[in-house]
Amino acid sequence: MKLAACSLLILAFALGGPAGLRAEPRTAVDVVVDFTPAGRRLDRPALGKPVYYYPLLGGYQALGASPAGDDPTPPPLEVAHLVAVELARQGYLATHAVPDGGHLVLAPPPTLVIAVHWGRLHPVIDAPADPAVGGGRYYNENQMLALVGGDSIQDLLLGFGREQIMHEAEQNRYFVVVTAFDYHAARKSHQRVQLWQAKMSVPTNGVTLTEVLPAMVRAGGPLFGRETKQPQTLFVPLAPAGKVEIGSPTVTDDQEAPHAAVSQTKLP
Repeated sequence: MKLAACSLLILAFALGGPAGLRAEPRTAVDVVVDFTPAGRRLDRPALGKPVYYYPLLGGYQALGASPAGDDPTPPPLEVAHLVAVELARQGYLATHAVPDGGHLVLAPPPTLVIAVHWGRLHPVIDAPADPAVGGGRYYNENQMLALVGGDSIQDLLLGFGREQIMHEAEQNRYFVVVTAFDYHAARKSHQRVQLWQAKMSVPTNGVTLTEVLPAMVRAGGPLFGRETKQPQTLFVPLAPAGKVEIGSPTVTDDQEAPHAAVSQTKLP
């Protein structure tokens, strides 16, 4: 009887087992976080000392070659919510607009503007008529390499990771980009002073942006505000992320003051 029970258990695992025992679907997410010199001088959030930011939705971007068919995109506020959850876990909290003497003020006062962009980026490659001849032109190669390799791309292309980076840069990819700017520079002088930027991306094969967006944000979350010396590949579940109260993000266009300089971020 014991042998039979053991055999049944082995068979159950071989077939996938009960729902509670099956492996949760996971996806590989490429993450890179770049810092500017000004960003490296920032104090990170600490226990009891959160960093407050003004949220800015940069919106969806379809970059590169046009794909076949329509790809459903998640609602902007859903994206904002997912990102705010992960930012909060790292000590970054959204400020709120509150009344003060007949005016609205931001409280607590923010020190950052954090902009969020998401979408797809496809390579634009003009292949030669005769593949045996070689050549061809890769029109947005730098843009693709920046998405998967970040500022460390030149060092990577000279090292052992060159083949992998070049392969990833030739794939159609979904992305989420979270960029931190200096709030005071944006508010007072309309200057776009970038501090850090986190880029998360996955290949588009077999998935939709709506399906993989929570996984991308979850993978990048622990690295928000932390510089990576080289790109990271993280395996995370495709399950939906949890929810928290995040305040009221603002959707802007490129002409809206006082943050027009920030909303014109060139991505990725």
